[in-house]
Amino acid sequence: MAGLCFDMYGTLCDTSSVSDRLAAELDVSETLVDAVDRTWRQKQLQYSYQVALMDAYEPFWNVTERALAYTLDQYELDPGTEGRKRIQEAYNHLDPFPDAAEALERLGDAGHDVVVLSNGNPAMLERLASNTGLDAHLDGIISADEVKTFKPAPDVYENAADRLGRDLGECRLVSSNAWDIAGAGQAGMGTGWVNRHRDPPEAVGPDPDVVARSLSELADRLA
Repeated sequence: MAGLCFDMYGTLCDTSSVSDRLAAELDVSETLVDAVDRTWRQKQLQYSYQVALMDAYEPFWNVTERALAYTLDQYELDPGTEGRKRIQEAYNHLDPFPDAAEALERLGDAGHDVVVLSNGNPAMLERLASNTGLDAHLDGIISADEVKTFKPAPDVYENAADRLGRDLGECRLVSSNAWDIAGAGQAGMGTGWVNRHRDPPEAVGPDPDVVARSLSELADRLA
């Protein structure tokens, strides 16, 4: 049995479920809400890469806040201080994908160690896991904060293997983010890509070991 390390944001939980809160706080068109949602997520990831490369680590909650500030400035939107707080708080209440809990439960019942491995700092991950009920199906939560950098840095994946008491090759990252899959594969971890949108694999880094269209299908393949 393997140590299965699930990405949280975009894999177990839908980051675009912040759209409802954005719509409520910004009172703009659906088209603009979608644009804000996309830009916020893109900047969140970009800033995580930047602070890692600049050796200027700060927790993912802070990175998410900075990305939101940039996005609101770009679209000249100002929901006010309390509105910004409520928008960011949506990250503690993301919607889990419909098959997330079942997939985790099935893989745990099959004898795998099932944990979250995420850029989110511990408080973020614990709140979200609790709010979604996914914590009931997890053996643990491992945060990139423990090594003070972000995926796809090898240290993040190596720390997860250490936490699980396994060799990297005995662990598998499950992620819907192709860049995350490439990073884990380059570090020596097995990979399972949840490719919901039929995207091509990254041109940099190893191809995924297992590809599925959903968490449920991936559980079928790995259970």
